[in-house]
Amino acid sequence: MPTNAAAASKVQRYLLAAGFLALFFANQSVLVLAVPFYQMTLALDPVWLSLAIAVPMLLGSSISGYVGRASDRCQSRFGRRRPFLLAGVLGLSLSFVLMWQVPADWPPLWQLGYFAGLSLLFFLALPLLAVPLSSLVFEQTPEPRQRTAVFGLASAVQKLGSLGYQWLVPLSQLALFSSFQQGVRWVGALIGTVLIALPGLWLALCSRESIGHESSRATPDTVHAKPPPVAQTSLDLLRRRPALRWLLLLCLLQLCGCAFVATMDYYLLVYAMNQADLVAGSWWKALLSSGYALAGLAFVPVLAWSSARFGAVRTLLWVFVLNTLGGAAKWWLYQGDPTYWLLLDAILCSAAWTGMAMLIPPLLAQTEPASTAPSQGTQYGAISALHHWVVSVSAALSMLLSGLALNGLGFAAAAGAAQAAGVLDQMRALLSGGTVLCSLLALAALWRYQRLQFLEEHP
Repeated sequence: MPTNAAAASKVQRYLLAAGFLALFFANQSVLVLAVPFYQMTLALDPVWLSLAIAVPMLLGSSISGYVGRASDRCQSRFGRRRPFLLAGVLGLSLSFVLMWQVPADWPPLWQLGYFAGLSLLFFLALPLLAVPLSSLVFEQTPEPRQRTAVFGLASAVQKLGSLGYQWLVPLSQLALFSSFQQGVRWVGALIGTVLIALPGLWLALCSRESIGHESSRATPDTVHAKPPPVAQTSLDLLRRRPALRWLLLLCLLQLCGCAFVATMDYYLLVYAMNQADLVAGSWWKALLSSGYALAGLAFVPVLAWSSARFGAVRTLLWVFVLNTLGGAAKWWLYQGDPTYWLLLDAILCSAAWTGMAMLIPPLLAQTEPASTAPSQGTQYGAISALHHWVVSVSAALSMLLSGLALNGLGFAAAAGAAQAAGVLDQMRALLSGGTVLCSLLALAALWRYQRLQFLEEHP
């Protein structure tokens, strides 16, 4: 029979998984719906649309350090993390629902301003959920294997979410809606309430803090002491912990570099492989994303076993070797008419995304010295804030680079399948070559991190 403590711990893990589900749909759904709705349908300029997403992302990420510090030092009767979680979930759900209610007959500039304003509110609320959520995991799982298990569960939940999120566009195109615009409005409301608000509120209202890890609580001395500036705290962390720098660089390479070039696959599926048929291209994109989700889900126990047997770093090394091979294969997979061979892309490249969600956060937490004195408190909030900042900046740069690349290559949505000579081939080269290059650089960063760890253990 399980003890009450064990049962409570199990429930707590489900609560954390629910939080990661809400965070997943908050992170992914804006980009999934914005391109086909605001760009391919309402015909907004891709650079301006990318700026309307990237600038709010950067502004939102700029407060992550303050959120991390505030949640580290908060002494409310509801706990340190829960007030921030509640505010974040409510802000995210409300702004996401409103984001897709833009009137179709407005001038493009008004539509762009409407989206940019709500995008700003959305991305200002995002760190209120993301930073305290990671901090909760770090505090409640003092052992690296426990952290890997929790992030493995979170990754599995997110992969299950991935099975559905790319089908949001085909769902919006169903005949039961009078138009694609109406479909997006209803689907946006469904995501904001059912997939962001409900699991997020369950976490914020029912979670417990610091189970089995009381030393992470801030003391009165640390609460009332005048803190250094947030930027100084972040810079001090990066200066004193070189391993943290290399891990964050790895995040930047995958979440910015690989994510940026991966945006080309949607355009190739629609304009090169389906002759500008948005419905058919969206169907293949949804199928490909479902393949990524299923393959990523299958990799969760594989990465857990490999991490326990060989260590997280060695596991990530073979993961990025596989990603390099996948990048090379993209050149051949994205030519001609679409076939089910496209799923090979998911098989080869999904492990990298699973590894980023499952193995990187525990490695980041390990950069917090185990000898930290209880009177000093831990800096899990600061580490979580840095991670969130890199994730957000990566996503913003990825979106901005995508818009610049599309304009730079000469892509024109109004031209349909009749794009200028060489445009689609250059997209294919960017998708394939960019994935290979970023994966090789990630392997170099991992080698450097492994070297630092060896020197620390063998001074």
